[in-house]
Amino acid sequence: MRVIDGGPIAHVDIERYDDSDIETGLAHSGHDSGHSVYRLLEIDVGEIEDSASFPYEWKPTQMVEALRRGETFPPIVIVETDRGRGFGLIDGLNRTYAHWLAVRPTIRAYELPVRRHS
Repeated sequence: MRVIDGGPIAHVDIERYDDSDIETGLAHSGHDSGHSVYRLLEIDVGEIEDSASFPYEWKPTQMVEALRRGETFPPIVIVETDRGRGFGLIDGLNRTYAHWLAVRPTIRAYELPVRRHS
């Protein structure tokens, strides 16, 4: 893992893919987009727990081809899992899967801080 920007980066300032699911994902994980802040990382695709579910029957072919041409996509959104074995994906399944298919070992990700309960 490499920290690109230690933040805090406000939710309104993150680079987004044409996707409104971030707010839904945040709400499902107990976060409020109005108060969410991030740091920007580069992580190994294999650290994302959702990657254990690959491969699917569909292939994000256009994204894979774009990555192979050297194009980049906005960072995904992750949170460290409470199990501490990696990261949970809040937004960016297609981008993550495309990186995996294109054999790109790392991906940029906005990480939400973990809420520690006392």
